[in-house]
Amino acid sequence: MKDILIIGAGPVGLYAWSCSGMLGLSGYVIEGNDNPGGQPWELYPEKPLYDMPGFKEIKTKTFIENLMQQAETHTGQITYVGKTNLQSVTETKDGFTITLTTNQILTVKTILITSGNGVFTPIRLENLDPVQIYDNLWYAVKNPTLLANKKIVILGGGDSSVDWANHLVEDNISNDVTIVHRRELYRAKESSVQKLQKNKVKELKPYHVEAVDTNNNKITTLRISNKTIKETLTINADYFIVQYGAKVMPTMLQQFTLATTPMRKIIIQPNGQTSHPHIFAAGNSVYYEGKYYNMVTGFGEDINALYNITKIIHGQKYHPGYLSAVYCKTKS
Repeated sequence: MKDILIIGAGPVGLYAWSCSGMLGLSGYVIEGNDNPGGQPWELYPEKPLYDMPGFKEIKTKTFIENLMQQAETHTGQITYVGKTNLQSVTETKDGFTITLTTNQILTVKTILITSGNGVFTPIRLENLDPVQIYDNLWYAVKNPTLLANKKIVILGGGDSSVDWANHLVEDNISNDVTIVHRRELYRAKESSVQKLQKNKVKELKPYHVEAVDTNNNKITTLRISNKTIKETLTINADYFIVQYGAKVMPTMLQQFTLATTPMRKIIIQPNGQTSHPHIFAAGNSVYYEGKYYNMVTGFGEDINALYNITKIIHGQKYHPGYLSAVYCKTKS
């Protein structure tokens, strides 16, 4: 029987994988998406991050790659299993027997849930052929060099939308950027919103997409309406970037009977423990009073949970020491 199962290999899961390896824990990390890296890797790999300690600015893709390399370096006795999910979880005397959707059976003493919001797909632009691929319609910016000197329309009002609008102008990729948001207020950080005017990003809000005109495999125009002032506009662009977020399938959580909020966030204690003494959680899937949803917050929750998991494995008097010291000791 292994020590731990880590559910989800997004940023928080990758860091938990690395730290588990450094702590000498044995077990598995599983991921439901095609690749590790989670939502940041799939939806905004080229978006710059400004709130990572030690980095003035770093691309999401680069940061995730660094986490992957760190996990691979400190893998230890942790095995990665991708493109799978939980099929069933059975509690045993010593822990859990878990059957994956790939029919692999795992036995572990503890579980750490780092699944974020679950397996997801981008929320798509309505009024389009669902099977048609449009060359100039993007749900993730994976090659921003193609946007050089192009007319760009970004749809959405969250951090990703606003950050991309600012980034395209500030990095001299394009000076013709429009952001279309269906509400008057953005859901992005205020400091980022204030940059929009400075960067001369054209803002159309509150406007809702009424119709989409296409020609073969390209979007030609959007017809958008503002019901407040009863105005309809037709806008065109070289590229349309949709940043509406993602639809999630929280298939990880339905296998557990845990205390949750009305919004299905897992309630955890200060030590990372859920309502089950051998199940812990960290990252965007959890809630506690005063919780701020941020990758860095999730990394701290990882360490807290893993520290307390080692006490279950080795006894309450066990203290693992500093991670770097533990890793050096296990390597020698």
